[in-house]
Amino acid sequence: MTEPVNEISEGPDRRLTWARRLVWVVLLVGIVAFLVKGANNPPDPFLVPEETGAEAASEPPSGGAEEPAASSTTTASTAPAPAVANDPPATPATGPEPPRGPTPSTTSVVVGPAPTPVPPATSPAAPSRRPLPGFDEVAFRISGSPGVTNGVALLADDGASRRQGLMDQTDLRGYDAMVFRFPSPTEGSFFMRNTLIPLSIAFFDASGRFVSSADMEPCPDEVEDCPTYGPDGPYVHAIEVAQGDLGRLGIGPGSVLSFP
Repeated sequence: MTEPVNEISEGPDRRLTWARRLVWVVLLVGIVAFLVKGANNPPDPFLVPEETGAEAASEPPSGGAEEPAASSTTTASTAPAPAVANDPPATPATGPEPPRGPTPSTTSVVVGPAPTPVPPATSPAAPSRRPLPGFDEVAFRISGSPGVTNGVALLADDGASRRQGLMDQTDLRGYDAMVFRFPSPTEGSFFMRNTLIPLSIAFFDASGRFVSSADMEPCPDEVEDCPTYGPDGPYVHAIEVAQGDLGRLGIGPGSVLSFP
């Protein structure tokens, strides 16, 4: 008679096999349950469209264990809710609305104190010159021991303008002087008939060197013989300025007149 060796040795192996099968069955059931409940309906409140109070009231309550429970808090919607007669006005939510996606980037602008306006740079205003009909204007330069002085003068360079000069003028019309130009050296004298302002005159020879100067006083028309003012030698240019202005322009012994 033989011993039941096979029955004794096969008992533990059979129980281990059934235990393995049971573990696989439980694992499969868990995977199926996850696929049905978790993957199809994840409990993410940001992926489920929100409903306003009016829309939730018009729909029947959802059934089935797979539908997520409705939230008790209603957030404000950007679209207006449909009007319902006799309904009280909806009260906007006071809490912050949860983000619905990436926030667009914005550029921050830092507002500082307003800059202090800076006045534009200004240059000294040029003298207001009023041209005199029948006269040109000319730039002149006086060179001497004090230095160099530049100016602009009315130019009398023909018979008519030289005879008129500054007669009937109340000032030099914004110019520094009046220059008399002669075609050749002369020793003619000047007088102040009908001249209203006192003047000083200086004479310069053909090379531009100072010859002499004099102060001249107005001579009314009713005076029969007006005094005359002549040079100490031949000259080609004579320059008249407001009385006392020869020194301001650097005109005197040793000065030279030129026209740049």
